Amino acid sequence: METITWIDQIVFPVFILWFVGIILVLFRKDFEILWKVSFLFLFVVYLILFGKEWSLALDRLESNPGWEIRNYIYGMGKAIFYFLFILWPITMIRLYYTGSKELAKHTASLLVTITIIYWMLFWLYFHFMYEVDEFFSGRFQEWFIR
Repeated sequence: METITWIDQIVFPVFILWFVGIILVLFRKDFEILWKVSFLFLFVVYLILFGKEWSLALDRLESNPGWEIRNYIYGMGKAIFYFLFILWPITMIRLYYTGSKELAKHTASLLVTITIIYWMLFWLYFHFMYEVDEFFSGRFQEWFIR
Protein backbone atom coordinates (compact mmCIF):
# COMPACT_ATOMS: atom_id res chain seq x y z
CA MET A 1 0.00 0.00 0.00
CA GLU A 2 1.41 3.36 -1.00
CA THR A 3 1.70 6.17 1.50
CA ILE A 4 -0.55 9.11 0.68
CA THR A 5 0.55 12.51 1.94
CA TRP A 6 -1.90 15.28 2.76
CA ILE A 7 -1.00 17.08 -0.46
CA ASP A 8 -1.90 13.93 -2.40
CA GLN A 9 -5.18 13.87 -0.52
CA ILE A 10 -6.20 17.40 -1.51
CA VAL A 11 -4.83 17.86 -5.03
CA PHE A 12 -8.01 16.65 -6.76
CA PRO A 13 -10.55 18.73 -4.81
CA VAL A 14 -8.30 21.80 -4.96
CA PHE A 15 -8.08 21.58 -8.74
CA ILE A 16 -11.84 21.07 -9.00
CA LEU A 17 -12.42 24.20 -6.90
CA TRP A 18 -9.81 26.07 -8.90
CA PHE A 19 -11.45 25.02 -12.19
CA VAL A 20 -14.84 26.24 -10.98
CA GLY A 21 -13.21 29.52 -9.91
CA ILE A 22 -11.56 29.91 -13.34
CA ILE A 23 -14.89 29.36 -15.09
CA LEU A 24 -16.60 31.95 -12.86
CA VAL A 25 -13.81 34.51 -13.37
CA LEU A 26 -13.90 34.02 -17.14
CA PHE A 27 -17.56 35.14 -17.10
CA ARG A 28 -16.88 38.34 -15.15
CA LYS A 29 -16.92 41.39 -17.34
CA ASP A 30 -14.89 43.72 -15.12
CA PHE A 31 -11.63 41.72 -15.45
CA GLU A 32 -9.45 42.55 -18.42
CA ILE A 33 -8.52 39.73 -20.78
CA LEU A 34 -4.90 39.87 -19.59
CA TRP A 35 -5.96 38.88 -16.06
CA LYS A 36 -8.17 36.10 -17.34
CA VAL A 37 -5.36 34.68 -19.47
CA SER A 38 -2.96 34.98 -16.51
CA PHE A 39 -5.33 33.07 -14.23
CA LEU A 40 -5.79 30.37 -16.85
CA PHE A 41 -2.03 30.18 -17.43
CA LEU A 42 -1.35 29.72 -13.69
CA PHE A 43 -3.99 27.00 -13.52
CA VAL A 44 -2.42 25.12 -16.45
CA VAL A 45 1.11 25.46 -15.01
CA TYR A 46 0.02 24.05 -11.65
CA LEU A 47 -1.93 21.32 -13.41
CA ILE A 48 1.26 20.34 -15.23
CA LEU A 49 3.35 20.52 -12.05
CA PHE A 50 0.87 18.36 -10.14
CA GLY A 51 -0.09 16.20 -13.13
CA LYS A 52 1.18 12.97 -11.59
CA GLU A 53 -0.68 13.60 -8.32
CA TRP A 54 -3.82 14.56 -10.29
CA SER A 55 -3.64 11.35 -12.31
CA LEU A 56 -3.07 9.18 -9.25
CA ALA A 57 -5.94 10.88 -7.42
CA LEU A 58 -8.23 10.27 -10.38
CA ASP A 59 -7.20 6.59 -10.46
CA ARG A 60 -7.84 6.26 -6.72
CA LEU A 61 -11.23 7.96 -7.11
CA GLU A 62 -12.26 5.57 -9.86
CA SER A 63 -11.10 2.47 -7.97
CA ASN A 64 -12.58 3.34 -4.56
CA PRO A 65 -14.67 6.56 -4.53
CA GLY A 66 -15.84 6.27 -0.92
CA TRP A 67 -12.36 5.91 0.48
CA GLU A 68 -10.98 8.69 -1.72
CA ILE A 69 -13.71 11.16 -0.76
CA ARG A 70 -12.98 10.29 2.88
CA ASN A 71 -9.33 11.12 2.18
CA TYR A 72 -10.40 14.45 0.64
CA ILE A 73 -12.29 15.39 3.80
CA TYR A 74 -9.43 14.43 6.12
CA GLY A 75 -6.85 16.07 3.83
CA MET A 76 -8.77 19.33 3.56
CA GLY A 77 -8.93 19.50 7.35
CA LYS A 78 -5.15 19.27 7.52
CA ALA A 79 -4.71 21.75 4.66
CA ILE A 80 -6.95 24.32 6.34
CA PHE A 81 -4.89 23.97 9.53
CA TYR A 82 -1.63 24.68 7.68
CA PHE A 83 -3.24 27.41 5.60
CA LEU A 84 -4.44 29.25 8.72
CA PHE A 85 -1.02 28.83 10.29
CA ILE A 86 0.60 30.56 7.30
CA LEU A 87 -2.19 33.08 6.73
CA TRP A 88 -2.30 34.57 10.24
CA PRO A 89 1.16 36.21 10.29
CA ILE A 90 0.71 37.48 6.73
CA THR A 91 -2.66 38.93 7.69
CA MET A 92 -1.22 40.64 10.75
CA ILE A 93 1.34 42.43 8.56
CA ARG A 94 -1.35 43.24 5.99
CA LEU A 95 -3.62 44.66 8.69
CA TYR A 96 -0.86 46.96 9.86
CA TYR A 97 -0.24 48.35 6.38
CA THR A 98 -3.85 48.60 5.19
CA GLY A 99 -5.13 52.08 4.51
CA SER A 100 -8.78 51.35 5.26
CA LYS A 101 -9.86 50.93 8.86
CA GLU A 102 -13.08 49.21 7.72
CA LEU A 103 -11.21 46.73 5.54
CA ALA A 104 -8.87 45.91 8.44
CA LYS A 105 -11.80 45.32 10.80
CA HIS A 106 -13.66 43.22 8.24
CA THR A 107 -10.58 41.12 7.44
CA ALA A 108 -9.77 40.57 11.10
CA SER A 109 -13.32 39.60 12.05
CA LEU A 110 -13.62 37.25 9.07
CA LEU A 111 -10.35 35.48 9.81
CA VAL A 112 -11.11 35.21 13.53
CA THR A 113 -14.55 33.78 12.74
CA ILE A 114 -13.14 31.23 10.28
CA THR A 115 -10.44 30.21 12.76
CA ILE A 116 -12.91 29.79 15.64
CA ILE A 117 -15.26 27.73 13.47
CA TYR A 118 -12.31 25.54 12.42
CA TRP A 119 -11.22 25.08 16.03
CA MET A 120 -14.76 24.18 17.09
CA LEU A 121 -15.02 21.59 14.31
CA PHE A 122 -11.58 20.25 15.24
CA TRP A 123 -12.61 20.02 18.89
CA LEU A 124 -15.79 18.15 17.90
CA TYR A 125 -13.77 15.79 15.74
CA PHE A 126 -11.22 15.25 18.50
CA HIS A 127 -13.98 14.64 21.04
CA PHE A 128 -15.90 12.23 18.77
CA MET A 129 -12.92 10.88 16.82
CA TYR A 130 -13.82 7.23 17.24
CA GLU A 131 -17.41 7.74 16.08
CA VAL A 132 -16.42 9.92 13.11
CA ASP A 133 -13.72 7.50 11.97
CA GLU A 134 -16.11 4.59 12.41
CA PHE A 135 -18.73 6.41 10.30
CA PHE A 136 -16.27 7.18 7.49
CA SER A 137 -14.84 3.66 7.53
CA GLY A 138 -18.21 1.93 7.70
CA ARG A 139 -21.50 3.60 6.84
CA PHE A 140 -19.96 6.20 4.51
CA GLN A 141 -18.22 3.48 2.48
CA GLU A 142 -21.50 1.54 2.14
CA TRP A 143 -23.09 4.46 0.28
CA PHE A 144 -20.58 4.00 -2.54
CA ILE A 145 -20.71 0.20 -2.70
CA ARG A 146 -24.38 -0.01 -3.64
